[in-house]
Amino acid sequence: MSGRVIVFAQQKGGAGKTTLLTQCAAAWMQEGRRVAAVDLDPQRSLTGWVDARARAGVQDVTLFESSEWRAGTDIRRAGAEADLVLVDCPGAVDVLQRAVMRDADLVVAPAQPSAPDAWATRATLRMAEREGARALVALNRVPPRGGPGAEIEAMLKADGAEIMESRVGARIAFAQAFLEGRGVTEGARAGRAADEVRALAAEILAELEREPPRRR
Repeated sequence: MSGRVIVFAQQKGGAGKTTLLTQCAAAWMQEGRRVAAVDLDPQRSLTGWVDARARAGVQDVTLFESSEWRAGTDIRRAGAEADLVLVDCPGAVDVLQRAVMRDADLVVAPAQPSAPDAWATRATLRMAEREGARALVALNRVPPRGGPGAEIEAMLKADGAEIMESRVGARIAFAQAFLEGRGVTEGARAGRAADEVRALAAEILAELEREPPRRR
């Protein structure tokens, strides 16, 4: 297995886990990287995005619709075919998520600047630590001004969180891109959303390079 495994995990629903995964995937594929996606979430939102992409005539993502009993096998198969393996975890913190984190080279935990997100992130960070995986918090749906952003960051840091420098805003462009099975970086008109995704994707790769590959 040669592909590096990036697990997107968050206990709380609605934090934008699948959105950030798909947007980073599109940005990385534009750079020529081979991407495989492992969908472990019963909602199958990641699978829906890949299907929408295929309907638009773009078939560049190797997709594994996986489940608890074959997750490890599918991650290894994906790693044999891709440079980057992106795993979309189910929301609940359970045995499956612990097992997946043992295979992770890096865990990305999206969180909105809200107290419920900060509280929910604690479980994800603690699980990653127990399984020996480094976890980073990606702040998502950040409002342009105001709000409890500084207080939420302080809460997360008090829990020992590593917070990424990149910030992703609350933008309609993400919902539209997801519906169409594409990334905001693939649009004809690049905007703030595309800039934010490129910055996040670049930062994730830079942090990934700091981590030695996990032995699987």
